[in-house]
Amino acid sequence: MSIKDVRFGFNFLTDTNIKACMDTVRELELTFACLPVSSLRLKSNSKVLDPSSTVMNPEFCQKWCHCVVANISQPNVDSEIECTRIENQKSFTQEISWATFLNVYCIMFELPLHGDVVNLVRLLDNQIDVYINSAVLIQFWALVPIVNLKTDPWKKWTKFISSIRNVNRIKLALEIGAELPSDEELDRWLGEPVAALIIQSNIFITNKKGYPVLSKPHQEFIKKMFNIGCQIVISGQSGIKQQFNYLGHLYQNTSSLTPYSSDFISGFEDYLQTPLQPLKHNLQSYVYETFEQDPIKYYEYERAISKALIDKYEDRTLVVYVVGAGRGPLVDATLEAAKGSNIKVKVSAIEKNENALPSLFFKNKEKWENRVTIINEDMRLWNPSEKCDILVSELLGSFGDNELSPECLDGAQKYLKKDGISIPSSYTSYLGPIQSRKLHAEISSIRKNNDNCNFQKPYVVQLNNVYSIAPPKALFTFVHPKKNLKESNDRDGFLKFNVSQDCVLHGFAGYFETILYKDIRLSIVPESFSDGMFSWFPAYFPLIKPTLLNKGEEIQVNFWRCSDNYKVWYEWCMTRPYQSIIHNINGEMYFMSL
Repeated sequence: MSIKDVRFGFNFLTDTNIKACMDTVRELELTFACLPVSSLRLKSNSKVLDPSSTVMNPEFCQKWCHCVVANISQPNVDSEIECTRIENQKSFTQEISWATFLNVYCIMFELPLHGDVVNLVRLLDNQIDVYINSAVLIQFWALVPIVNLKTDPWKKWTKFISSIRNVNRIKLALEIGAELPSDEELDRWLGEPVAALIIQSNIFITNKKGYPVLSKPHQEFIKKMFNIGCQIVISGQSGIKQQFNYLGHLYQNTSSLTPYSSDFISGFEDYLQTPLQPLKHNLQSYVYETFEQDPIKYYEYERAISKALIDKYEDRTLVVYVVGAGRGPLVDATLEAAKGSNIKVKVSAIEKNENALPSLFFKNKEKWENRVTIINEDMRLWNPSEKCDILVSELLGSFGDNELSPECLDGAQKYLKKDGISIPSSYTSYLGPIQSRKLHAEISSIRKNNDNCNFQKPYVVQLNNVYSIAPPKALFTFVHPKKNLKESNDRDGFLKFNVSQDCVLHGFAGYFETILYKDIRLSIVPESFSDGMFSWFPAYFPLIKPTLLNKGEEIQVNFWRCSDNYKVWYEWCMTRPYQSIIHNINGEMYFMSL
């Protein structure tokens, strides 16, 4: 699994004293409880309770409060009757105030599926604003039941959350019953900030051995919720230890929705990172160390180099230049390929990062038997006396060309023989539309967002809490060696995607696929992913304004790769079904330095 250990909780539907609730949580080995706010009062039915059974118990402030989700009542704060509306909103805000005073883990309210929610939005934003600059962290779960298939709760949720200013403080708690919508409709929730999944206890069925289990559709949906870090709550009667045991077993047998191994991506899910610019900034040692652990990339490179050596062999020593050698993994692959093919090679490692040179010199002495010539030079400026038969590089970024591989290899091509081989020989970028309210909220929360600058730059991110609106399609392709070096690396293109159901477009996921040599490929495109590889997370190109799309509409995205003498940048926009602004015009918000 690619997420942290799941948290299990129980939803107490009736008024129960806090001590009894915590005793049940402990007995069931759970981590939290959802309680009616009435259970957190000092009185019950006008009868004063034993203080040890209330929030007056010292253990409440010390530890219990952090295990409590306060479920506040849901009066109609948008009632058309003024006196009712005023009285209801007073009750609503008082319960929020009391729960906040008690420092509970979070506050849950049920989102009305019918009628207006404008006053509810106003009240929630106002309550959050009260504490926004204080030490008090106030969080809400909006309970959305998806048990009534006659309504579309996703549309109501979308209308509600699109009106909220403090989106980072409101998460989703989905409640499921015996009937589920279609798989496609359920998958749409993967792009929403689902914090908890509430399962009604009466939907469990008994198997032949007498144990509680869930239907296959329920199992598959719950496994998907596990993958986005969802907490699981059972709602109903207590005394359901076996149901929690079953859910724990289900969690242990859940495979990741992403093709990446959990050993390397844990903690990076939906974590926005600025793309590397190795041409501008020298990479740090830990970056090299991480990439060098990839079990697939260098194995495939070695296979590609071996094939190229065999194809080029003419009973002579072949010249191989490894450009952008880093700490030497491609040199290792070259020498291993030569050894396995029984072909003599003359290898040079070209690396501009002077801090990587000690590693290269150490390997050359201790491992390579001084068979490698090491050159500290920018590959674009180096002018060797001898041309090479094979040019090997690993200059690709998450979007293929975004670390300026085309410009670097154009500069290095001058020392590749006319019939020489470049590894990789080509690479293609891919783009696909996605819905991810979480990523949009994360970007919105970044400080210094003048002119929406943070929405006009690409990111590298392990996509997790995401709904893929349509499969990605190929965009730009670069081939090496170039037939004509005067040909520009600028590109422009557009892609079209069909919308299969109502959704929200937040941006575009970027991927790449490369042909190293002949039939040997590497890919981070989901449909053709190189199993076991982890060197690249996808790219993400956000849109400033999320766009609500209807089933049957067509998305068109226009994309440009631009350059001048000093930089390269991307520009992008949506042109169908609506026209967005063109993002990052002239590279004003983000560019890659040459």
